[in-house]
Amino acid sequence: MDWEGIVEEPQGSLTALDGRLLLDPDTRIATVDGREVHLTRQDARVLRALIELGEGVHDPLDIIERVWGCWPDPRELRVPMAVLTFKLGEPSWIERTEDGYGLRAPERP
Repeated sequence: MDWEGIVEEPQGSLTALDGRLLLDPDTRIATVDGREVHLTRQDARVLRALIELGEGVHDPLDIIERVWGCWPDPRELRVPMAVLTFKLGEPSWIERTEDGYGLRAPERP
């Protein structure tokens, strides 16, 4: 299934976690504590959804609705979240609980 074009892409950068995480949806580049991370379209959409949803842990269905409009099984979000977590370079950037997912800044070294 082609997910392109289902959710309109915004213009301009998004920031989260006191500026430690930035996303430019147009270029699909995230800046994580000053380090650039190149993302796929799907990675950028997932990260954008987490940033827009704000603080706290969010139900997978809420994230899926923002990213794809619909998805038959919320467990399918596990793989895109695992990929994004790996690309951000620190597992604690994305918090996973039994209730869902959320952004969380790791402690500074």
